[in-house]
Amino acid sequence: MEIVSLEILEKQTKPKPLHTEATLLGAMETCAKEVENEAEREAMKESGIGTPATRAAIIETLFVRDYIRREKKSLVPTDKGLMVYETVKDKRMADAALTGEWENALAQIESGRMHPDTFQKAIEIYTKQITGELLNISQDSFPKAEGRKGSICPKCKVAQVIHYPKVVKCLDPNCGMVVFRTISEKQLSDQQLTELLTKGKTAVIKGFKSKTGKAFDAALKLDENYRVVFAFAGKKKEE
Repeated sequence: MEIVSLEILEKQTKPKPLHTEATLLGAMETCAKEVENEAEREAMKESGIGTPATRAAIIETLFVRDYIRREKKSLVPTDKGLMVYETVKDKRMADAALTGEWENALAQIESGRMHPDTFQKAIEIYTKQITGELLNISQDSFPKAEGRKGSICPKCKVAQVIHYPKVVKCLDPNCGMVVFRTISEKQLSDQQLTELLTKGKTAVIKGFKSKTGKAFDAALKLDENYRVVFAFAGKKKEE
């Protein structure tokens, strides 16, 4: 066969879209598709991760522990969440196939092909293994997000705040002071964040966007609970 012509095409792949709560619930329900072992995949086809009654609670726990946050409808991982992911992603506890193995074992118990004590012993061994893994994790194994020290934290008034690419947070983990750098699709500068944290309020900032996509201008301020709120003329709107 004679080659008539050749050409090189340069294209770029697109990453998967961020999950919404609805798509994440769906992924938890259908995670069996990610399991390679056919028996395990078949065993967890009807279960997935969690149950219909617990999946929403699992996602809510991710919010409570500051592993993810909402940006409009999308779920975005926090720096803390990404660090935890990088630490455990290759460990047994993070493998969806584990659920498949357990569901497969429970199916064997139900059919009389496995004794319950065998399954219980395997769970005990697994628990010891993952506990040992967690205890052996060194602090040095956590990815270090680059940051720089800033002003004294306005909440605890003792520790300094650290400026990271996506957030500014207090150096004292017991304080819990956190300010996200992006608010209503507006990326705040270090100068604006410093003004907010040292003075409690910024000048009017242009370029925020509402949920409907409408642009608006507003100042930012810290309320009595040190949460960031919009400051308008005579009214305020929460972040």
